[in-house]
Amino acid sequence: MHFELNQATHCKNHVVIHNELSPGIILNIACRKGSIDDKPTRFHKLNFKDPSYVIEFEDNYPNDETWYCLLSHGTRPKYWYDIQVYRQGIQPKCNQLRLWIARMDGIWFTRRYESPPGHVLDWKI
Repeated sequence: MHFELNQATHCKNHVVIHNELSPGIILNIACRKGSIDDKPTRFHKLNFKDPSYVIEFEDNYPNDETWYCLLSHGTRPKYWYDIQVYRQGIQPKCNQLRLWIARMDGIWFTRRYESPPGHVLDWKI
């Protein structure tokens, strides 16, 4: 008798955040998994045109994989938005992209590298 282990392939999804604000303006990022009421557990400061900040993860069946990120810039911070940057669908998926771009006129978004991002949110003040 011969037995083989069925090794599940682990596939990753990506939340990508990019700073296209303006030279000298730092994008503050504070992310958390789970609920919008949870405290952030991942913090990052992203300089203008630096390599993107990436969160890599797998969908979590039967639980709902959800990520939130507070993006902000300016003093105190002046401009901000707390965004649900990813939410798992009914069925777990692989290779999902959520690309968020911070620009002076607001936050832009796309789900595909080959598709141009569109303006989706204005900064809160």
